[in-house]
Amino acid sequence: MENFLNAMPKAELHLHLEGTLEPELMFKLAERNGIELPYDSVEQLKAAYDFGNLQDFLDLYYQGANVLQTEQDFYDLTWAYIEHCRIQHVIHIEPFFDPQTHTDRGIPFATVINGITRALDDAKTQFGISYGLIMCFLRHLSEEAAFE
Repeated sequence: MENFLNAMPKAELHLHLEGTLEPELMFKLAERNGIELPYDSVEQLKAAYDFGNLQDFLDLYYQGANVLQTEQDFYDLTWAYIEHCRIQHVIHIEPFFDPQTHTDRGIPFATVINGITRALDDAKTQFGISYGLIMCFLRHLSEEAAFE
């Protein structure tokens, strides 16, 4: 049954792209960008994924977002997600992402969107995976901040 289900074509909708950052890639990007993580190992970081509450999740989410600094980082994040989609025969994806999580840290919007869309375009060219991309905006910020 597992083989049958994996072989079926699928669409994945509304997955939070930054939330797909796995511990191994987080460590790799942190090292590439000279960012120190509060974990000594991938295993220790994996253990932190056993969330006790929403704040524990958000703390880890923002630590992960912090390692995303360059266009290549956003490409690598998106490509790692695409690789998982390929394994499960996902043929259409519509992930969403938080531009403000990055622009508020001084990362230009172009850096974020160019890295993500370059990976999505490569997936379409190489694997025939179609896509849409959804921007989401942080509730605690103003409407003006979203437009900015």
